[in-house]
Amino acid sequence: MRELLGQVAGQDILDAGCGPGWLSVELAERGARVVGIDAAEQMLVRARERAASASVSIRFAQADLCSPLPLEGNSFDGIVSNTVLMDIPAVDVALTEFRRLLRPPGRLVFSITHPSFVMWSWTRDDSGRKLWKPVDDYLTIRSEVYDFWGPTRHYHRPLSWYISALASAGFVVDALLEPTPDFERSPDTDHVWRIPDFVVIRALPRPLGLHGKQA
Repeated sequence: MRELLGQVAGQDILDAGCGPGWLSVELAERGARVVGIDAAEQMLVRARERAASASVSIRFAQADLCSPLPLEGNSFDGIVSNTVLMDIPAVDVALTEFRRLLRPPGRLVFSITHPSFVMWSWTRDDSGRKLWKPVDDYLTIRSEVYDFWGPTRHYHRPLSWYISALASAGFVVDALLEPTPDFERSPDTDHVWRIPDFVVIRALPRPLGLHGKQA
């Protein structure tokens, strides 16, 4: 996400679904003016504590990404959303709001768990080494509950769905990465270099044409 977001010093950045605030704090330390929003008040408490410990000034607010956001339009140079959109039901609402909030030439950068490979099951060899993940029913949009530090509602959508949703909200995909980890490769972790866990997308607002309509 850092690579696709680029330079943030002196910019207004929204951390949409900030959770406990680690990304908000990192962005503030890099010189951004940060607003962090999350639906969970307990997460915002932790985020404020993290910001205070780091001695950075960040505005945190409770907000639901599936509803209109209490923020002024054209007020951000960048929006980040880290592993959030695949866990909310109304991504179309969130993307429409992100488009409203971005000022030209802003960018949206978000990550999601890789929809092709999010399932937990692995095919293993006789020694237990992870070989591949069987993929089935990839194109069916559905809701599932996974055990991520407790039960978590997950919405499976193929990558093509996200690209179409971005276009409908007035965005153009500018970059897509399937990142590899930043820790040392070893026989025990070799599988994460062969099968990506995440997708990171950068989308740019499509310019408005005459009469304020999308070009």
